[in-house]
Formats: sequence, C-alpha cells, structure tokens
Amino acid sequence: MNLLKRLFGSGQPTQTPFAQEDHARVELKWHSDTTVPLPDWQDAWSLAPSRSDESALKRFWWSAALTWLGALRNHVGEHYSIEGSNCFALLSPLDPRQRTLLLEFCERARARILRTLEGIASGWGHGPHVVLVFEDVDAYYDYIGNYYPKSGVFGMSSGMFIKRGYGHFVFVASEMSEMEPIIAHELTHCLLAPLKIPAWLNEGTAVNMEKQLCPGAVDRHRGIFVHREAARRRAEFWNAETIQEFWSGKSFNRPDEGCSLSYELAEELTKLIARDYTLYRSYMNDAQLDDAGASAARQVFGCPLEEFVTAILGEGDWAPDPAKWRDGTAQGQFREMQA
Repeated sequence: MNLLKRLFGSGQPTQTPFAQEDHARVELKWHSDTTVPLPDWQDAWSLAPSRSDESALKRFWWSAALTWLGALRNHVGEHYSIEGSNCFALLSPLDPRQRTLLLEFCERARARILRTLEGIASGWGHGPHVVLVFEDVDAYYDYIGNYYPKSGVFGMSSGMFIKRGYGHFVFVASEMSEMEPIIAHELTHCLLAPLKIPAWLNEGTAVNMEKQLCPGAVDRHRGIFVHREAARRRAEFWNAETIQEFWSGKSFNRPDEGCSLSYELAEELTKLIARDYTLYRSYMNDAQLDDAGASAARQVFGCPLEEFVTAILGEGDWAPDPAKWRDGTAQGQFREMQA
C-alpha cells in the first residue's frame, strides 16, 4: 500500500526504491519464447475486474504493470530501479535525480501533448504509462527484438513505442537533453494509439510534437547548402515505387537513408495539413491505415492526398495505391511499433 499511496497520492515522482512487498502482486502468465520476461496480456485481461469499476481497474493494471516491471528488474539486474509518478511507471538504471527529472518531464510532456492535440490525443487506459530505459544499446535491442518478426532487415532506432500487449515505450539511457526529445516523440505515439491512422501521419505528428516540446534539440545550423543537399537526396529517392513504401509504412523501417527521408516527408506533410487545426483534428480522427488516409483527405480537405505531396516534392505519381502494398502495413509492424 505504501507504494500505491506514493504513486496515487501527491502526483509527484518518488525517490523511494521499489520494493516488491509494497504492491499487490498479480499472478501473470509469461511467454516462454522470449529473451526477457513478457506477460501474456491477453490472459491478464481475463483476470481484470469488470470494466464498470474504474477504481478497481486502475488498481489492477497498476499492480499488473508493477509486477511485470519487477520481473524485468530481476532479469536485468538490481542496479535498475522502479519509480512511479501520477501517470507513469519507470524501470531504469538512472540515478535518483535523473529518475526524478525524467518523470517530471514525462508528466509535463503528457499534459502539453494532450493540451496541444486536444480532440486528437487521449489519456487512454487504466494503468500507468510504462517507460523502460535500458543501460546500453545491446540491452535495448535484446528487448525490442522480442517484438520483431523472426527474419528480415530492419532499420536502427533510438527509441520505440510498442503498442502490442501493454502499450509502453523504450529507449537507451543518456543525458537528459537526449532523452527528452525521445520521450516527447514516443509519448505522442502512445497518446495517439487509439487512432487507426497511417504510419506517416503518426510519425509526422510525433516529430512535430517532439520539436515543439524540445526546440533546443532542433539543429539550428542547417544552412542553405544543407537544404540543397537534402533536396538533391529527396529528388533522387522519391519516385512512383518508393512513395508506395511511404504510404504503406514500410519505408519507415528501411535500413538506408530512405528511413530518414520518410521521417522528413512525414514531418513536412503533417505540418502542411495541420495549418488549419480544425480540419487537421477532423482528418486525424477520420484517416485510416488501409488507404493511407486518402479517403479522409478528399472528405476533409476536398482534394486528393497526393496534392499535398506535390506541394512538397513537385509533380510526380504520388497517389496512394494500396493494391501495390505487398507488405508494409500487411506485416502489422507499424500497427504495433512506432519508432
């Protein structure tokens, strides 16, 4: 009960180390084919109280989340600790001051995102937003590898929101100035998770929120020559074939520069359609994954989606064509994981 009081009481991050006996343990089932402890969340749902009892649901999912983090801590080592705030549960190897600063930033970022994306983002769910911070890249990839297909070539990442099972986000420990933009980006994905929007719109919104919340992380030294080089690379990469990878979501996981170019295009495209917030809000709530938001664009903006791309890339064959998507969203990867 002491931990739950700290978590639910003042709403401020606690610096008291996690103790297993401080919360009611939930007897979760665990997957047997993973490299780290991962609960069977479908089975956990069968243990949850009635959806009509909000208070009981909150207690149950906080206890389930903390039980999970306790098992992860036993796996990764006692130099990791578990801390909580009003809306977050954190597993990390950070020192007490870093943990406090990180949780305080998480709470501020959550409030700012919900306020900025009013009518779009939502504080869904009953348990805490779970944040996993790993001490190095090896531990990070060992963890997220459990959510990837068994084979394939995938791009690198510095952080990721994983929707599958119990939605949570993960990244590698570093300086606060480096962790804060990742938190802003992945937390945006988290708060957009109930929407069925395409990957490009999800990523574009997350990048734009990241830059609003952490403007100091934006490279202020990009000059005319940098922009010229970016324009050259963009012109060489985007064509009738690669644009279909963009619309399907596949290009965001390319192992080459197509990944960064996809994020750039998503950022500019989202910024363009967000100029009128009322229309943007309608579009975010209407856009669908299966056609990359094409039908919603005609309905909300009264024009084809490819017209916005033409304004950025110039004339070209930019129309979404789901019939050409042999994989991408069909793999389900960007339905459940957002980098």
